[in-house]
Amino acid sequence: MQADSLRLRLAQAVAVLVFAAAAAVAGPAVPEAQALDTPGWLNPCNVPGGKTVCDKAEEGAKWLYDKSGADSLVDGVGAAVDFASDPLGYLEQKLRSGTKEMFGAFGEELTGKKPADPADEKERKGG
Repeated sequence: MQADSLRLRLAQAVAVLVFAAAAAVAGPAVPEAQALDTPGWLNPCNVPGGKTVCDKAEEGAKWLYDKSGADSLVDGVGAAVDFASDPLGYLEQKLRSGTKEMFGAFGEELTGKKPADPADEKERKGG
């Protein structure tokens, strides 16, 4: 009995999270902040040596994001929203990409070479 109610609560929580993610993705865009007439010296990145500190902080934030696993969570929520909005289109896209990767791997095994990117072929043809 408790397991059923726990399973029901978990399903409700997942449904709320998916709905919240869909609302965040499909919701209205936040208007850009209007530029205030503040002097440039108030920005800590504009002071001498501040640019280096700001660059290091941005680099650290990117590293932390990459190592945190949040990108996989964002990808998972995005995939769930894609599937919820158009299940057949999502499945078609996955089947197409899987087929393309399978034939690419098969061709690589036969020839021993990686397939050329379309951009590389355009450069070779001069276009």
